[in-house]
Amino acid sequence: MSDACPKCQSTEVSLLKRPTSLGYQRFRCKRCRCTFNERSGTVFNFLEYPTDLVLMVVRWRLRYCLSLRNLSEMMLERGFEFE
Repeated sequence: MSDACPKCQSTEVSLLKRPTSLGYQRFRCKRCRCTFNERSGTVFNFLEYPTDLVLMVVRWRLRYCLSLRNLSEMMLERGFEFE
């Protein structure tokens, strides 16, 4: 379960049944009643793609010196289209 609410820092949170569209768990703060997910408050919060996919693309880009065109073609083969 998430450690704390990103808005009020309360640790009294409950797990919601329905996940986000990307499959991340959602939570509701019992104190301030705001809803958030496990990526809230991070740099990955507003990305349209799963965090593990983004980190994999960055790793491949840095480790293997691939071009952005090569990376987008590789992801397209896996079913993810980057624009």
